[in-house]
Amino acid sequence: MVARLSAMRLTGGAVLIAAVLSVVLAMVTPERAQSPSSVAPAPPSSSLQTASQQQEMSTPAPVPSPTSAPPEYRIGTGDVLGITVYDMPELNRTAVVGSQGTLVLSYFQRPIEIDGKTTLQVGQNVASELKQLQILLDPQVMVTVIRVESKPVVVGGSVRSPQVLQEMRPLTLQEALMLAGGPMEGAGNSVLVTRDDGTGSAVSYDLSLKKVLSGTDPKFNIPVNPGDTVQVLPDQNVFVAGDVKRPGAFTLGRGEKLTVSKLMALIGGWEPTAKPGSAVIVRDDANGQRQTVPLDLPKIMARKTPDVTLEANDLVYVPSSTGKAIGLTAVKGVGGAAMLALGYLIIRR
Repeated sequence: MVARLSAMRLTGGAVLIAAVLSVVLAMVTPERAQSPSSVAPAPPSSSLQTASQQQEMSTPAPVPSPTSAPPEYRIGTGDVLGITVYDMPELNRTAVVGSQGTLVLSYFQRPIEIDGKTTLQVGQNVASELKQLQILLDPQVMVTVIRVESKPVVVGGSVRSPQVLQEMRPLTLQEALMLAGGPMEGAGNSVLVTRDDGTGSAVSYDLSLKKVLSGTDPKFNIPVNPGDTVQVLPDQNVFVAGDVKRPGAFTLGRGEKLTVSKLMALIGGWEPTAKPGSAVIVRDDANGQRQTVPLDLPKIMARKTPDVTLEANDLVYVPSSTGKAIGLTAVKGVGGAAMLALGYLIIRR
């Protein structure tokens, strides 16, 4: 019995001692009580430096932002490309496609033919060259189009925002005109598209602006090619002023003919105070020299003298028998200040 009690005392003492020791150890080394997965050991300073250097080496050198050229875009002369070689920032480049359609990179001994290729194909070509030179075992190259310069389409004439478009994707004539702001007030009904016919000569297409803008007829809303010049032609007008019933401007469609007799019918003829036998046509010749063509309106209307076909921008002036400067007010809606000045010169003659 005594031996059993002694054993129990010893056992209880051992348990008490073990409990005290566990508390002391927990206080001295509290990190031992935490889960190894929750707190990672701090790396030495040399390890931090190595990691920073590795991150810097793997960050590509900055390359300008690419354009919105689609993946299928075909690269051409003058385009600006961004070359990014992963894990080798010293090989990153911004380069311009040369006049021969080649890409010159300083670490290659010869230019790379890239004209007409996509960015994916050019990247594969650059990677292949790097691998052949054993610069990298498995090079990863990305090519982007930073700026398109090889596919200009000039849109001008009577449009709101004349400009040079770069055709990154196929464009129709209607789309090109809309990108230039559409036709402005005073535009005629003709669009002139001039392009290379493939032999070095230029060919022009005179198309109806109305039908182009409708977009429903592919014979008029034609595809635009790089190198095309698109011009919305202004109204072709014939002007009439002086002692007439209805002075003003009359639109002359391209290809349409307007004679003096038809013009007189449109305006209702001349006033009783007019001198129709002394009427004139004022026009500029091909050299910009002003010419005056005399008209005897009564004889023309009576078919006693040949009718005269009017040209674009012709001005028919009918003087007054009173000798007054009739027409300065009447010309007001004809063509702005330029026509007012022209009318004044005619009256002074």
